[in-house]
Amino acid sequence: MLRSGELFAGYEIERELGRGGMGSVYLARHPRLPRLIALKLLSRDVFGDIEVRKRFEREGDLIARLEHPNIVPVYDRGIDDAQPWIAMRYIDGPDASHLEAANLPPRQAIRIIAETARALDFAHRRGVLHRDVKPANILLEYSDDEPRVFLADFGIARLRDDATKLTQTGSFTATLTYASPEQLSGQPLDPRSDQYSLACTLFRLLTGDVPFNAEHPVGIIHGHLNQVPPPVSALRPGLPPSLDAVLVRALAKHPEGRFDSCTAFANAAQQALENPAGPTLVMPNHAVMPNHGPAPQHSSGPRQLPGTAHYTAARPGTAAYTAVAPAAVAPRARPLPVPPPRKKRSKLRGCLLGLAAIVVLPLMAIGGLVAYLDENGTSHTATTTAPLAPTTQDAGPSAVETTDAAADIPEHSGADAQVLSQRFPQMLPQADPNSDSNSGTGYQGAACTTYQRSSPPPDTGSGDPDLGSFAVAWNCAGTVGHPTYRFVMYRSAADAEEALNGLSATRSDVKAHGNLYTNYQLSGSALLRPRLVTEFHSQDGKHAFLMYSTAFLATDDQLLDWWRSAPIN
Repeated sequence: MLRSGELFAGYEIERELGRGGMGSVYLARHPRLPRLIALKLLSRDVFGDIEVRKRFEREGDLIARLEHPNIVPVYDRGIDDAQPWIAMRYIDGPDASHLEAANLPPRQAIRIIAETARALDFAHRRGVLHRDVKPANILLEYSDDEPRVFLADFGIARLRDDATKLTQTGSFTATLTYASPEQLSGQPLDPRSDQYSLACTLFRLLTGDVPFNAEHPVGIIHGHLNQVPPPVSALRPGLPPSLDAVLVRALAKHPEGRFDSCTAFANAAQQALENPAGPTLVMPNHAVMPNHGPAPQHSSGPRQLPGTAHYTAARPGTAAYTAVAPAAVAPRARPLPVPPPRKKRSKLRGCLLGLAAIVVLPLMAIGGLVAYLDENGTSHTATTTAPLAPTTQDAGPSAVETTDAAADIPEHSGADAQVLSQRFPQMLPQADPNSDSNSGTGYQGAACTTYQRSSPPPDTGSGDPDLGSFAVAWNCAGTVGHPTYRFVMYRSAADAEEALNGLSATRSDVKAHGNLYTNYQLSGSALLRPRLVTEFHSQDGKHAFLMYSTAFLATDDQLLDWWRSAPIN
């Protein structure tokens, strides 16, 4: 720790401004100019590697060229006594993490985000990613009523990453609660990763909370990868539902579902706030979920069913776009309100997703686990690459799945859901046949909710397949350490066959629980995000069932082992 009056790299230390995991920041005086600077000393322990020092010099040169009104200028950088340092402009003001949402007008929150977005887009056009966008890196200098916004710490996350070798095991490099899904899963990054983190930051400035929060880090990771954020309009009175749709798009699990730039996101947020009744740019259906038919129409704002939240807005000159978000399945400080359904009120059985009783993955072991799974993820399933088509031949009397007892499929969605519940009683909660929507607890504590074709289930974050013209679906979000699964019912075997023929997958016939099933291992799955569709054979031709399963931090074999042990018969 440096003391007041002490010299370091020629700068006279005034006082310490802050300290963190990457090092310390001091207020210092320039040796020749009448200027105060912020002197950041980066930890010797972290940057002891010679390759990291070379990276530090290259990154420093690149960042020093980022001359923009909303980027903290870098004056100098070097290494003194084996300790890297950066001299930059001193911003006399707080960072955005000190702002209280209750005292921050939404207009000002969006203005801060808009100026930060301009800084990010400027850097992105020059090939520089920030990689650690969060409120603490947004500095505010008050010279009049409106603060001037500065984005700080470009390249620091990259340097930390190189120093600790985290990306070699697919671990994350940004602050966890603001990290993009691709950062957490070790995927390649582009400017849309910074946009995701900026959207998390706006969520925090508007509500005082982050989109995904949990007591254990694994729960936060699960939220980023699997859950759609709760609507900010339900967390802070007065915010328009059109703003929910903007955030859902910017927080899309896949980068291609987000806005084209950070500024486009900020502009859409400002438009949604200032003109909530006007046209607002939101996410196309396929960017959040499979595209299942036309979006539902709303006459007076979004319609919310138990277990779901619907955000709707339209793009000028095009048809309406809809984003459908699940209810928060992890405990939150502020539960979302649930308005009455259209008909009879459903008897909800509680959809809270509790964390596992035993901690599944310690935070610092995630990277090692990913590497281990990646190295040991070989398949033992006998597969064939024949053209996809549902199989109707059995393997003998004892190997054919028993036929469902229901002869007719009722038209009412609640009755449809009951048919599924009765067919898979150990996987799904019981349904109220008189209710349009049902929810409850499924296998291994999964939070299950029913969906119809007109309002399909949200994307799990794995890139869910289009399962065609189904009648009803039970979607069950798995607890931490367990897969998410979905049972889908069709009114005819032909409808199910059409959905299966549209899959890009490898087919295999598998025996489990004395029955014969056909599994479709989906092609193009992200690393450690396996996806599987199971066909349940039927002999009466009046109905058919499919099961879609996906896991997080698992191999194809591990998902198949879970499927074999699940009580699906």
